[in-house]
Amino acid sequence: MASSPEEPAVAAPLSRERRLEAVAVVLWPSFLIAAVETMAFFATFDPLALYEHAEVLRDAFSPRVFGYSAGFFFFWVFTTASSALTLFLARSSRLARTGMPS
Repeated sequence: MASSPEEPAVAAPLSRERRLEAVAVVLWPSFLIAAVETMAFFATFDPLALYEHAEVLRDAFSPRVFGYSAGFFFFWVFTTASSALTLFLARSSRLARTGMPS
């Protein structure tokens, strides 16, 4: 039975291949952008300067390596969220226009 314009379209579950593709589409660009953001940020700020008031962290970790790693993962989390939101909105838009999941 065809859905009428009043009925909301229901997306079919994605196949395993489509889910893996969606994960790759979100994670790979966010990884690349996080790497660029990390380079740009730490070209300006020294991790040792950021640790001046964090004695516990300074004693527990090698400050520069930990700073670079923490900064990278911080940027990666936010760029992953941005990419995932973009994918969600693009799919929602296509579903609303065509009634077919992407």
